[in-house]
Amino acid sequence: MGLIFRIIAGAMGGLWRRFFGGYDSKYDTLEKRGIQMIFCIVTVFLWEFFVKHMSWYFALATAIFFYIFWCKGHFYYFQCGTESDEYIDQELAKGRKPAMNWIVAPVNKWLGFAPRSKQYCFIGMLLRYGLWSLPVAALTGWEFVICGLAIPFIYNACFWIELPPSKFAKSPTNYAEIFSGILAYYFIF
Repeated sequence: MGLIFRIIAGAMGGLWRRFFGGYDSKYDTLEKRGIQMIFCIVTVFLWEFFVKHMSWYFALATAIFFYIFWCKGHFYYFQCGTESDEYIDQELAKGRKPAMNWIVAPVNKWLGFAPRSKQYCFIGMLLRYGLWSLPVAALTGWEFVICGLAIPFIYNACFWIELPPSKFAKSPTNYAEIFSGILAYYFIF
């Protein structure tokens, strides 16, 4: 697709990713993860099927892998080591688990990073997004791996830069959702 279209898709993706990350909507229905999941899968499927002319099963696989790429738990890694241990423990007790910790923990132990540290969270994000970008890249093009490897840097940069709160982005995580959405939708479309 043309560069202009990819830039437009990226801008729309930034807004969509911010919404998917939990933007406070006036409509409770839009805040439900199931509605967001259906919207994400359907839009990517329709694009891959009708515009890129993928077979329906490859288009559906791409849509599902892209959804997993977005939502397969990045808690507590996405806070870049800034979250309190008390909050993390509360969330873990509720059943919220960090994704791929079976590989993240041994890698971080080998590197000598303390659990829940900034370095630990960065490696967690790098492995989580990097590995989940592979199935999407296999179906859409290997440049999508760039997206998966760049997202941890985006999240950390947003915490380092300390952008001012706005109506649409109240925290560094919100800004990172926007920037990572721009990048992902630029590469997927």
